Amino acid sequence: MDIAFYKTLLEVAKWQNYTKAADMLGYAQSSVTSQIQKLEQEYSITIFERMNKKMQPTSDGLELLRYASQIVSLFEESKITISGATNGSFTIGIKSTLASYLLPNYLGAYKQKNPAVQIQIKEVAGMGLLQALKAGECDLGFMITDQTDLPDYVCRTIREEDYVWIAKPDHPLLAKAAVYPEDLNGEEMIMTSDNCTSRSYFETMLRVNHVQYSKTYDNMNFETIKRYVMHGLGISLVPKTIIAPEFENGQLAILPLHYPSLVLKVQLVYHEKKYISKAMRAFIQSVCPER
Repeated sequence: MDIAFYKTLLEVAKWQNYTKAADMLGYAQSSVTSQIQKLEQEYSITIFERMNKKMQPTSDGLELLRYASQIVSLFEESKITISGATNGSFTIGIKSTLASYLLPNYLGAYKQKNPAVQIQIKEVAGMGLLQALKAGECDLGFMITDQTDLPDYVCRTIREEDYVWIAKPDHPLLAKAAVYPEDLNGEEMIMTSDNCTSRSYFETMLRVNHVQYSKTYDNMNFETIKRYVMHGLGISLVPKTIIAPEFENGQLAILPLHYPSLVLKVQLVYHEKKYISKAMRAFIQSVCPER
């Protein structure tokens, strides 16, 4: 079977659309359809089924996708090993909020040492990352979670992320030596997306303490939240890391909230059956060196 067929299969799974896959590969749509049909004939299975206007892999299709990912990765690694070239490619799945402040440093350091490696970034919401990894749509993924053991996945903790409540420096609550949950009554809250782990903590704290608040702005990413808070449009809960510059120059302040703090783990995740290519292995090592 031509290796190109497996690459086409992975591209269709990534975009869940034959037309988009054809555009990305530079093929006619009929060629993509033909290649998928030949794979189905070869394996005597149905690979995709149309659901909600998207081509979703069947259970057999998911199994074939895992093998296809390994076949393509092994093929790419063989070219690198035999030719001595420093190239290859892989796809990273990540939420947009993480992509904006976490990924650039890691990618910058990696690309300096591996300039020929091609890395694609796929934005994936919440726990949808695990499905994307399982389907072969992504090779590696980053997520912030309170879990450290996910069945069928390898999780490697990069660091712990402390969350803090932020406000504009002249906010009245900052005049208090300590702020308690009941002091938040009547405040305007700026919240992240529904599938964010910190959002669940945020809303639980408000609910169990019977805090009456206004949810003025919703489904924001962290960069947008910072801007809104700096303009006095509300308070929010964000990773301490991302506000370091604004905190140091006085644009944002941390509320001294007297309540158990939220600490989540930044994890690098991949499926336990995923074939780890040389390029991917180098990236994993650069992000979380083995001790």
